[in-house]
Amino acid sequence: MEESLLQILSRYISPRAAEGLVAKAVAQRSPRTPQAWAQAIEEAVWPELTRLLPFREMPPELKALVRELKSLSVPEVDTEAQEEEGEEALQEAVDLEDPAARQALARRLARLEGVTGVMVVGSGGKEELFAGEPAPLHLAHLLLLRQGYGVFYAVLEKSVVVLRPLAQGYVGLVARKESNIGRLLHALRRLVSVAEVGG
Repeated sequence: MEESLLQILSRYISPRAAEGLVAKAVAQRSPRTPQAWAQAIEEAVWPELTRLLPFREMPPELKALVRELKSLSVPEVDTEAQEEEGEEALQEAVDLEDPAARQALARRLARLEGVTGVMVVGSGGKEELFAGEPAPLHLAHLLLLRQGYGVFYAVLEKSVVVLRPLAQGYVGLVARKESNIGRLLHALRRLVSVAEVGG
């Protein structure tokens, strides 16, 4: 990745200047995925390049590279979740129709770092734990259910929302924006309903 970027930059600035520019961006951003590299180019490399040369818009080759990286991109958090796969590889069967199980799961998830709200919902009841105002997780779940989903996350202005459908219900988390999304996704991905295990 660095090599492609250096080749493009070297067409406009000296190889040494290009290396310095890329090294600075890598030090600032530590990009590990295509999406992160695209972001580093747009937010770190490109602004620096405009200070060196009077560009009005991003050079076509650089723009094409960013477009290609975005098309290859997978959420960065997926990489983190995979790295943690060894920690808790076993799936955890949960019964969302059992009030005690719902409560225990909600309390355990609420202890995850950065979590400010938890919603564990079964067809016969729900368990909510929110530090502040409850988030409209149910509406989001219903909208996502129409198109089908396995695990969903969204980064909002001040928080992160993570949802996972299970059997006839779902589990939802709200966390601070700076939370490790990979850990939150991993915590929900390993949950399976007892019905699935039984089947």
